[in-house]
Amino acid sequence: MLWLKYAEVEMKNKFINHAGNVWDRAVTLLPRVDQLWYKYIHMEEMLGNVARARQIFKRWMSWMPDQQGWLSYIKFERARQIFERFVLCHPKVAAWIRYAKFKMKNGEAARSRNVYE
Repeated sequence: MLWLKYAEVEMKNKFINHAGNVWDRAVTLLPRVDQLWYKYIHMEEMLGNVARARQIFKRWMSWMPDQQGWLSYIKFERARQIFERFVLCHPKVAAWIRYAKFKMKNGEAARSRNVYE
């Protein structure tokens, strides 16, 4: 994809601001192409811009991406509130089971039971 190559060239030549602008334009024009979001977030994480990566994730989640996008955000934030939004966006059995397991893993057995119920 042309956008990927363009941003990678900018990053390779250490034009980080230009690369950020390319990623921003790419996700604005093609918000359903998950790979663009992943690469954009990855660049910001590699630069140590956690706050910026968080903003990009929030922007991406407004597009209600597939389950993997949500799970990446949950892993990034390690936050229960995001899991709650995830199951609302993807109310499938597998999503609810992941949520219940997440609760168990975090020592919340009673809340895990509530999720299963």
